[in-house]
Amino acid sequence: MPPPGALNSTDPLPVVVEEVTAGWFTKILGRPVKTADLVEALHGTASKLLYKLTYEDSNDATSLPTHVCVKGGFNPELVKLHPSLNAVYRREAEFFYHIAPIVSMRLPRVWYCGSDTVTGQGIVVFDDLKANGHTFGDSLEAWPVERVRTGVEELAMLHAKTWGAKQDDFPWLKEGLSLREVILSLMSEPAWAARFFDEAAKPPVADDMTDRARMVRAFKTLWATTNQDHLCVAHGDSHIGNTFITAAGEPGFLDWQGLHFNSFLHDVTYFVVGTLTVEDRRAHEVELFEHYLGALHTAGGPKLEKEALWDDYRKHHLHGFAWSLTPPMMQPKDKVDAMTARHVAAMIDHKSLELLESLPEYVKEA
Repeated sequence: MPPPGALNSTDPLPVVVEEVTAGWFTKILGRPVKTADLVEALHGTASKLLYKLTYEDSNDATSLPTHVCVKGGFNPELVKLHPSLNAVYRREAEFFYHIAPIVSMRLPRVWYCGSDTVTGQGIVVFDDLKANGHTFGDSLEAWPVERVRTGVEELAMLHAKTWGAKQDDFPWLKEGLSLREVILSLMSEPAWAARFFDEAAKPPVADDMTDRARMVRAFKTLWATTNQDHLCVAHGDSHIGNTFITAAGEPGFLDWQGLHFNSFLHDVTYFVVGTLTVEDRRAHEVELFEHYLGALHTAGGPKLEKEALWDDYRKHHLHGFAWSLTPPMMQPKDKVDAMTARHVAAMIDHKSLELLESLPEYVKEA
């Protein structure tokens, strides 16, 4: 059952912090909210506004949240510069409304999700995980293998429940920029020069990966050869920084704004490589991949064999190269460098570029 809320409402949602009031919380929670105190405002691609709530009837605090996070677009200047961001905010609300109820994943409790047709805003209100004792994944850290094993089980649940779905089954996923458009924009000639020909900005990539034409051809070849039998709804940005960890050490995924149709291998390779040290990944990735395949089948997905998939697994490591393209306004350089190093090492270990360039479908035009 979807959480309370309404998608594509004609009733405009708040778009600035000042519009998130006790009266608005009263409206979405269905009980009189006495005070809504802003504890912290975190502004990035999306804004996360942390509130402490009190109720007119103190008994409501036993069944309703006292600490919440309101996530959406609350930076009008940013939205004005990049209007397509509204589709990103709506995408997360749509995930919690349409897909979260059908998967048995470890997710924050959501109290409201909605979007409107007036401002284009999308908002999700969920428990403030920090106030509830949860911590968050950090790109400068790595996880123990056992936690990563639990993490691939979470991805398997998402993929199994949406396996074989078609784009028309989720028409709202057609909206907004595609992953391909985002990556190609980050690989434009000006962006490339700024990343790879400025020694202060250059991430730790192998010299042969600074050839822009080569890398564009590799991405186009990957997309052209993605197995259409492997498509499902993918998280799309399943890196360690988009995770939370419960007090018991169990991982869950956050930031569902990149949700899209893709091969399941996109999420799996991106997550495993980015959460482990290079040494742990080399020692355990085969076992982790096999564990994922078993979890996928248990959750209702197909029974797949590693041997038949291994070359596809090797190819999909290329998506991790996107970390090297990440501009400084999106992620600090130390995090970009740490994640780039992990993904580049995996690409080299698996000879991902060489494999793509050996395929008969190799795209020769950048």
